[in-house]
Amino acid sequence: MKITMKYTRTLIVTAFLLSSVVAVQAADTFLVERGKARAEIIIAEKPARMAKLAAKELQTYLEKISGAKLEIVTQPHEGKAHVFVGKSRYTEELKLGTDGLENGAFRMASGPDWLALLGPDEDYVPIEPWGRNRSKEETERVNVAFDQLTGDTFWNYSRQMYARYYADLDVWDYDDAGTFNAVNEFLRGLGVRWFAPGDLGEVVPQQTSLVLPSVNKLVKPDFGMRRFMFYTDHLGLGEKAIWTLRLGLNNGHKIGGITQICHGMKFVIMREEMKKAHPEMYLSIDGKRDTTHKGSGVPNLLSPLLFEKQVHYARTMFDHFHEPMISIDLVDGYGGLTSDDPQWLAQQTPERGWRGTMSDHVWGYLNRVALELNKSHPDRLVSGLAYAAYSAPPAKIDKMSPNLALIETRQRQAFWDETLRKENRELWAAWMQKLSSGKYLTWDYSTNARPEQAGRPVYYPHLAASDLRELKGHTLGEMIEIYDHTPADAAKLGYDPFAIEHLNLYLVTRLWWDADQDVDTLLDDYFTSYYGPAAVSMKAFVTYSEANWMHMGQDAEKIGQALDLFAKAQAVADPASAPGKRLQKIADLMKPLHALKQQLSRKRETDLSYRVLLTENTGGKPLASKPLDGQVPKDYWTDVRSAPLVKLKPDAPQPKAGGHFQIQRDGGILHIGIVCEEPDMRGLNIATTANDDPMLLTGDHITLLIETPNRSYYEIAINPAGAVLDIDHGENGAGLKWTSTAQIAVHRGDKQWSIEMRLPIVGDGASMLDALKGIDGDRPKDLFPWHFNLCRQRVCSGDIERTAYSPTGKDEFYVLEKFAKLWGK
Repeated sequence: MKITMKYTRTLIVTAFLLSSVVAVQAADTFLVERGKARAEIIIAEKPARMAKLAAKELQTYLEKISGAKLEIVTQPHEGKAHVFVGKSRYTEELKLGTDGLENGAFRMASGPDWLALLGPDEDYVPIEPWGRNRSKEETERVNVAFDQLTGDTFWNYSRQMYARYYADLDVWDYDDAGTFNAVNEFLRGLGVRWFAPGDLGEVVPQQTSLVLPSVNKLVKPDFGMRRFMFYTDHLGLGEKAIWTLRLGLNNGHKIGGITQICHGMKFVIMREEMKKAHPEMYLSIDGKRDTTHKGSGVPNLLSPLLFEKQVHYARTMFDHFHEPMISIDLVDGYGGLTSDDPQWLAQQTPERGWRGTMSDHVWGYLNRVALELNKSHPDRLVSGLAYAAYSAPPAKIDKMSPNLALIETRQRQAFWDETLRKENRELWAAWMQKLSSGKYLTWDYSTNARPEQAGRPVYYPHLAASDLRELKGHTLGEMIEIYDHTPADAAKLGYDPFAIEHLNLYLVTRLWWDADQDVDTLLDDYFTSYYGPAAVSMKAFVTYSEANWMHMGQDAEKIGQALDLFAKAQAVADPASAPGKRLQKIADLMKPLHALKQQLSRKRETDLSYRVLLTENTGGKPLASKPLDGQVPKDYWTDVRSAPLVKLKPDAPQPKAGGHFQIQRDGGILHIGIVCEEPDMRGLNIATTANDDPMLLTGDHITLLIETPNRSYYEIAINPAGAVLDIDHGENGAGLKWTSTAQIAVHRGDKQWSIEMRLPIVGDGASMLDALKGIDGDRPKDLFPWHFNLCRQRVCSGDIERTAYSPTGKDEFYVLEKFAKLWGK
């Protein structure tokens, strides 16, 4: 949106006005004068839902600003200025049309005693059948109606339509928001800001007089689809719903439709009735048709029946629901799978690199579906994701079907690496040569607040601005997939996922409307408006973090510099003030950085790492269902991530008895299975049978040494008799008084003894709750890992044989510099 205006007199408001700065009438016509209402808000007798909400929005914020409450009426009264919100017979009399405005575009106009704020005001009307709630009964009702419509057993996405209606606001996500956008553009001109969700995220300046502005403009966004997709969409958005509306988002259902815009194939194959009737439509993996992957199963692209049913499903969506575009894309995770089907394997092209391994296979199928649908519906689009192992365009297709639209998945923040950005540009250029339709959307990810990643101050405003300027004019729009806590996790995790990320999201939404705006002007307004006395310090902190966040997972010095800059900001803001509370949210989110800094400061002399897999991803039976008996059978403990114990020093003799272990995670439990091969089971050296006896360490035993970001270090030692010794070796630690609370069982067989351990992940701050129980640390993650070593001592005929996962280079286990990295999801 391009706006060039000036003041003709000075307003009382002192807030820095951005893109919606408006001029003031030469004569003083007031909306509010010295705290008294001099105007009224006029809406149609039967206003559109979004216009009704917009009128209430305007009334609320003018009162917050000035203390005066403007009445909302349907007919103008003499002696007052008139603010027309939405289309009405009065805007028609003023010949204020909205023709040609779409995707949330709007009009602002004024006269001597009136102001008009309006958009197309189109109410969305859902098409039956659609779901009113999440209940099993409602799902069944919708599916039965959909089956009657299709003559088949597809999954009807419209059963989830209830999530797109915001009952507290009485609007649909699909209602045209032009009028609402016009109102909020006007309010932004008065200095109102909505930087983050909730009351603390907004800024409202105070002024007792507001003068009727002079304005006449049409405002159109640079990006048509402007969509946030929260992890918690299906649970309801709460205060995020009104926040996204105030940011001027557009779900884009007239561009991408109402059905899920990605992984659309799952709606063809995910019903149980379909799985039972047509197993040939599912890919064979490990000799079995996979009908369970992520709830839908894995489609078999070689199945003629799958092709037939997908075409039928899409035509139904076009004809009945009038969808402008339908996703024909594969199920999530397909790009990381492999099959034992020889025909499937023959279609793979690993010589093209990972991003092209499945491209000819996947896009060959999708293009066939698109061509078939183009015969019957040439005015509609189908879409597919450039994703994972099929990110690259197909080599065997010169031009894609003219109705096929591309959705490129990317993570903008990664483009700080110029090599990656160059690769992305080259990939996009290659696709544009193939894409006959020229229809293109981008899919970005905002996942920095996920528990396994949260902590670093990830800011990328200038990168976002540069990238969006490049995309402008080439794309139908953009979607951002955003991590958010579920209500159940919110209190447990203890931080606001938008504490930092709100700035990236806010700036992108402003740039979606006008990609050519000066991002530094937007930032200066943000620092001043949001942080008040801490504005200068926060600018320094964000500027430093933008240049260095990508190194903070490895560089303690950069973490320290960022924390020092942030501490200066906190020092000048009253903790009880709004800026102080906003800063505290950032401090809460960055809490893991303090421990990470300490951990990174330790000198590490090994690159060895162990990735903990979720139990469900090992291919074995669920460990939670196994009796804890010390046995480590292959049907539960597979060979996946099985790691050996090796000699401590290169010049040490080869061990006479081998050993190996595996670690899995199931929820809040680390399952550790250890096997100690032993040719002389009768000769086991058992120094004690009592728990908490240090003598245990003189005989045969396994010892697990753990350093978390919060604590260095713990020891859990177990001998063949099942005796356990727990020690907290940390500074001011509890020593032998500490217990890990692990469940442990030992089994002795003919040629080996084995251990099963179920170690609870008590969580961050556990030592503050009870210094004598549990390991103090959140679950081990890539960014915030644990470090560990798993060691074995074997005493036989007076000789001592020591092995470990990470060789220490010495005749002892307690070498912290040699602890390996322990991490996972």
